Amino acid sequence: MNSRPSIAFAKFAAPKKGSVFVLVADEGGLSDAAKACDPAKTLERAFPVADFTGKFASLVEVLAPEGTSLERLVAVGAGKGSNLDDYGWLKLGGTIAASFRKATEVAVVLDLPGAAVSGRQAVQLAAGILLRSYSFDKYKTKKNNGDDKREPKKPVKVTIHTADPAAAKKAFADEAAVIDGVLLARDLVNEPANVLGPVEFAARIAELEALGVTVEILAEKEMKKLGMGSLLGVAQGSPRGARIAVMRWDGGKAKESPVAFVGKGVTFDTGGNSIKPASGMEDMKGDMGGAAAVTGLM
Repeated sequence: MNSRPSIAFAKFAAPKKGSVFVLVADEGGLSDAAKACDPAKTLERAFPVADFTGKFASLVEVLAPEGTSLERLVAVGAGKGSNLDDYGWLKLGGTIAASFRKATEVAVVLDLPGAAVSGRQAVQLAAGILLRSYSFDKYKTKKNNGDDKREPKKPVKVTIHTADPAAAKKAFADEAAVIDGVLLARDLVNEPANVLGPVEFAARIAELEALGVTVEILAEKEMKKLGMGSLLGVAQGSPRGARIAVMRWDGGKAKESPVAFVGKGVTFDTGGNSIKPASGMEDMKGDMGGAAAVTGLM
């Protein structure tokens, strides 16, 4: 799988190299911090030609002018700007990530004229970049014609310039854990059915013990003692052994009621006979998505 971008937060400063992304709100112009990245006004001159008005998730891109070590200048429409909700900033980050192309170094100037962008908003944008950059290609065969050499060998280095980088960095530490969980869930769902069966899924879950999660794996013997006859009856239709994974995180107070999450973990094939039409049966490998979500959550 491709390496995820690295995220760093920094104070406003004119980037020296790579691709630069700046924000433009509805019918707005560039902020002072954004203008400092393009003293020749190359990007601003492109706005009327491209009918760019700052509409949410719209883009206008120009090559950096001669005499600078920058590669590209990209204006990203921020729509309502600082009034965007969390999902809006998340989606905006995804829009930016989708435009990385072959860039190996990216600067995002998170500033809008007359409006402060908060640390939380900066974190949501960073999360959008990471989630949009995800790909699952661990089984993809590399081409022998040299095309694969054009892919950047190093992860994209993303620097987000914001008014309060210290606050953004602190808030991002918690958000990064959520992103790790989301990407783990995606990996589990994307694994092919011949790789991720009940036993293999349980083994992946057991790896969470390294993070302090208490994991109990129930095999057929334990399930039989608990009277799980219906589950075991279905499992008899598969050569693969059945498993149930129980994860616990004792982070609450002594008298605090526990919160339980139950996720369906039916991998394909765990047994039983299908009476459904054959069309689309291959997608049934995603039936374990509920358990994958719970695993990522833990």
